Amino acid sequence: MELGANSPLIVLEDADLEKAVTHCRISGFANAGQVCISAQRIIVAEGIYDQFLERLIPAVEAIQSGDQLQKETELGPMVREGDARRVEQWIEEAEQAGATIACGGGRSSAFMEPTVVCDAQPEMRIMQEELFGPGVAVCRVAGAQRALELANSSNYGLSAGVFTQDVDQAMQFARGLDSGNIHINWGPMWRTDLIPYGGLKDSGLGKEGPKYAVEEMTEMKTVVIHS
Repeated sequence: MELGANSPLIVLEDADLEKAVTHCRISGFANAGQVCISAQRIIVAEGIYDQFLERLIPAVEAIQSGDQLQKETELGPMVREGDARRVEQWIEEAEQAGATIACGGGRSSAFMEPTVVCDAQPEMRIMQEELFGPGVAVCRVAGAQRALELANSSNYGLSAGVFTQDVDQAMQFARGLDSGNIHINWGPMWRTDLIPYGGLKDSGLGKEGPKYAVEEMTEMKTVVIHS
């Protein structure tokens, strides 16, 4: 059972920024953000925070919203107007609590603009709960250890992405992240049936994927025949 997420995408000091921005754009806004493993919390090392935003904001502003049946459309409406209102409310709450809406934030019926909220704080609802909409919350951190702590400061643990060129740092996050799926130099929104797909903590019970689903449904018995 997949029970929700608010997946982190972590960008460390030595990250390939263009690649990180590309995957933030894809995994944060595909299907209007209505994917359980959408990137939601963008955790960025303070030394590259401004550079990252300088690239991310125009990339998100360039997303084409409209009729999803048109070839050029990249972002369509949310599944219902009530959900769009909820996303709008959470974004407004974050702004009132001190965050900045760097782009987007507007709503028309079930259409929510692709939104970047920067200077987000860990206690904000947009950082703690599952937004499930076309918005990402960006926060800055001092160092890799703090990035790991913040990524783990959630009841959820379904998927995570980490951008770094340092193999040792990559392995530190692979071991330390409380997440069922961890992607190095990729966004959290990736899966295939060949992997044991599932989450930790409040993000689920069991694993999907044919082989792993069969294992989850199998009751093991030990039979020993003694002479």
